[in-house]
Amino acid sequence: MGMDTINKYLRRGLFAAVFLMAMNCFGGGFQLNTQGAKALGMGGLFTGVANDATCIYFNPAGMTDLKFRHELYTGVSLIFPMISIQTTAVSNTDQNSPVATPLQVFYAYKYNGNWSFGLGINNQFGSKASYPDDWQGRNIVQSLSLKTYMFQPTVAYKFDEHFSVGGGFDYVLGSFDLRRAMPLQATNRPEGELHLSGNGSCVGYNLGVLATSKNIGTLGINFRSKLKVDLKNGDASFTNIPVDVSNMFPASTSFNSSVTLPAVLSIGISHKFLNDRLTVGFDFWRTFWSSYDTLKFSFANPTTPEVVSPRSYKDVNYFGLGGTYVLSSKFAVRAGGFYDFSPIQDGYVSPELPDANTIGWAIGGSYKLSNRIAFDLSFLNYNLTMTRSFTQAGFSGTYHKIISVLDFGVNFSFGQRVFAKGELEVNDAK
Repeated sequence: MGMDTINKYLRRGLFAAVFLMAMNCFGGGFQLNTQGAKALGMGGLFTGVANDATCIYFNPAGMTDLKFRHELYTGVSLIFPMISIQTTAVSNTDQNSPVATPLQVFYAYKYNGNWSFGLGINNQFGSKASYPDDWQGRNIVQSLSLKTYMFQPTVAYKFDEHFSVGGGFDYVLGSFDLRRAMPLQATNRPEGELHLSGNGSCVGYNLGVLATSKNIGTLGINFRSKLKVDLKNGDASFTNIPVDVSNMFPASTSFNSSVTLPAVLSIGISHKFLNDRLTVGFDFWRTFWSSYDTLKFSFANPTTPEVVSPRSYKDVNYFGLGGTYVLSSKFAVRAGGFYDFSPIQDGYVSPELPDANTIGWAIGGSYKLSNRIAFDLSFLNYNLTMTRSFTQAGFSGTYHKIISVLDFGVNFSFGQRVFAKGELEVNDAK
């Protein structure tokens, strides 16, 4: 068996373990922009709204405009993926992806009228997917799992009633697990199989600005840095490998790799109408995916060849438009839509993430139980049909993809109410 053939088998599957950490798919997929039910109900925009504790993620400068000494948001997203693949050889294969449940916890503490501090804990990347073991693309993927946990300590300062800044660090912990078949088979033995698993971590940063004018509205700018995730001493195992190539595909070895997740710049504006009952907002995001161009794998086993896999991603934009209307002192409703460009060019679209430019919509609402407790509920949906190819593995197909997201959050406000100059509202201190 030649070296070119062996490298082909490696490239078809090994890249996927880290590849999954670098996807950008709004409302589903592996970058989970489901970081707050209010934002989700407006189609994902929140950079220029930033009026609850989820601003720690969307724009940390917004912490200075929160009303109470302590504000806590806890939320969960239920992501329902439905993906099927049709090829010339097989009429239909369904991806058996379970419901994903990313969590969000954001806590903001208003030290005084100028300084605010916060902490965010959330899942910004994550997915699970599986296919039947004998499906046509089993040499690309059989099953995978990706989990990430982001910890974001944050601080914000309000210069005056019109201008605030904020920023913090992002500490990322991630784990993944991938299983796929290998087209290596000896007499009277099942097909070979690859199993990869590993953990990685990195540190990044985020910065936000919020400027408010009575006549113009609110302008928000947020920047999240790129994140280089180092995968060190990951576990690689090969089973059912023919004896003649077992030195290159050992029962157990380790590998090192890294992937750079892109920086994101978001700009948002919002304005209030109808005596502040209606808020309309618009967000623009620029995701710098071109930083993700190549993956490289180095193995501890000296006879396992190094793998270099091109990705050729491109920088892309997102546009979101939505709003909130306050029906009464207890109820508010929301709606929005978005257009999200895919960074993946045809020829690089694989069954792990069939992706294309996306149009989606969302609705939501809030119920205020009291001045201190409010509930948010939102629903987002998009539907894609596309024919794409994955040249590296010689695979192409027509994909049908429906992503539905149900997002639920609870806002808790407690402690004294704090205003711009640090004054306390006596009645709210009870």
